[in-house]
Amino acid sequence: MSDKTPEVQAPETPVVDAAEEKAAEKKLAKQEASYKAQLKKMKKVKLTIPEDPLNPDDVVPVGWNGVIYAIPRGIEVEVPEVIRDIWQESYTKTQAVNKRIRESTKRELKILG
Repeated sequence: MSDKTPEVQAPETPVVDAAEEKAAEKKLAKQEASYKAQLKKMKKVKLTIPEDPLNPDDVVPVGWNGVIYAIPRGIEVEVPEVIRDIWQESYTKTQAVNKRIRESTKRELKILG
């Protein structure tokens, strides 16, 4: 047996030239503008995110395809319907998980022996 440790080579870092990077940034900016235009055309609905003592942040970020809305808590705002739907789904799931946690902490532990 040999005590020689095999030589490990670091993976090569891909080289991205400035032109490729600029092209990618331009493509992303165009895509973001398209998503913003889609959101602007969508039906607007009112949304009030309740204040939450466990999450004292003043705003709640809600995103769709990389476009982020910073929605203030406790203030009624108009947002595209899809933003309201995304927030509502997240809120509903969070409430369900919190309920399961509360219920699980109230159960008696049974030790089988």
